[in-house]
Amino acid sequence: MIVMSEFTGYGRTNDIDFGDYVEIEMHRYGAPNEFYIHKVVGALKSNGWIDAPLKWDSKPTLHDHMEIVLNVIQCGIDETKVIRVRQKDCKLRSDLRERS
Repeated sequence: MIVMSEFTGYGRTNDIDFGDYVEIEMHRYGAPNEFYIHKVVGALKSNGWIDAPLKWDSKPTLHDHMEIVLNVIQCGIDETKVIRVRQKDCKLRSDLRERS
């Protein structure tokens, strides 16, 4: 039997990092925007990210400065697609954290 160990937080480089959950504003057409839950799979500094609110056809934009960005997957929608968003555009959902 293979036993997976619980994530301990080792190697975290940022306040919001692997294993955390965040809310990101999603653009809705003809209705108020909504916030969807995304799982963080990594954090780094970059000058390329998708600007919020996210749209169905959003593409990464290169900016003239570096910021902390998060690589995230949208929970329950397409958990195979990783997108990069600016940390400032995310709200941490500490009530959903996996670590102890």
